[in-house]
Amino acid sequence: MNEHISYAMRNELATNSFIYINAPSALKDWSFLAIEAILLIGFILTVVHAIRHSRSTGSPAALYTLAAAFLYGLVMDILSYYTVENFWHGEFTVMFLYNRLPLYIALFYPTFIYHSYMTIRRYDFKPGVEAISVGFFAGLSYLIFDNLGPQLGWWIWDRNDPTTWPYVSSVPLTSYHWFFLFTGAFAFLARKICWDGPSTGRSTTATYIGIASIPVATIILGSILFIPYNIFSKNMPPWDMAPWTANFGLASLTHVVAFFIAGLVFLLNFRRPAATRDGILMLFPLIYLAGHLFIYIAKFDLFFNLSAEGLTQEGLAIGNPIAAVIAIAASTAIVLFSHPVPAQRIE
Repeated sequence: MNEHISYAMRNELATNSFIYINAPSALKDWSFLAIEAILLIGFILTVVHAIRHSRSTGSPAALYTLAAAFLYGLVMDILSYYTVENFWHGEFTVMFLYNRLPLYIALFYPTFIYHSYMTIRRYDFKPGVEAISVGFFAGLSYLIFDNLGPQLGWWIWDRNDPTTWPYVSSVPLTSYHWFFLFTGAFAFLARKICWDGPSTGRSTTATYIGIASIPVATIILGSILFIPYNIFSKNMPPWDMAPWTANFGLASLTHVVAFFIAGLVFLLNFRRPAATRDGILMLFPLIYLAGHLFIYIAKFDLFFNLSAEGLTQEGLAIGNPIAAVIAIAASTAIVLFSHPVPAQRIE
């Protein structure tokens, strides 16, 4: 019997337990605790902000958005574990679902998506522009995490699985495209269901049904948006039955053009937010960006002494530090521009 490529799946006791707890000292290294702490703090800040926003505005829209993001994250990740099965998480302090789902990942989606949405929400864009801008901002910021995780063993991709091709350093291009498009799809649905619905007098029951449907609706809308990319990448059925060979160059071009256009849409519609600076909303994105930058610097030795295949000594795929630094700088700029310093009054 071949040894599983993921060490987490070789832990027989954990893979037979719905919930499994590891001692912090038993984790692979300190970076596992660091990302757990960043997301735990972030989730607490998310809940606090959603409650405060709902109280100050008299609208439950922020709480609805948080609930929808939490549901979407669980459905999306759990579904992926039992369908594509092309990646596996490493072992963290608290693991669910037979050692497949770390607690910090369950907290990642509501925390990250909520902050991405609420940050862009400050611009008061029209629904379509808002969704595209959220997808762009979220995709840009997610790139940082997506490059760092594989090289530290937070998760591992099955590089022999064609559904993960093509790669950009340690990351399947499909992962970039997925988070960009699906988060944009989620943002559009959240705007219509969590914000516009209650403000137009839609009943609470209808809103709750809408929130419960967001995970499936996001997957359907995101999959439709994914069609141009899949036509060229053909990394899963039914696209592998198309009468032409896979063209990863055109698949890559599809992503680059779509992401560039999304960034252009955000920039062309950019304006100074009218809302006052929101210190709580700023806090997690800045902790997230600073924390990742610190881990990149602390783990910079991994970029040296690579194998002939470009892997670390542990056989892990290395990320792209240049792309990560650019994404950190651009994401930081968006956060700061989204929370401008209050204009000084001239007497």
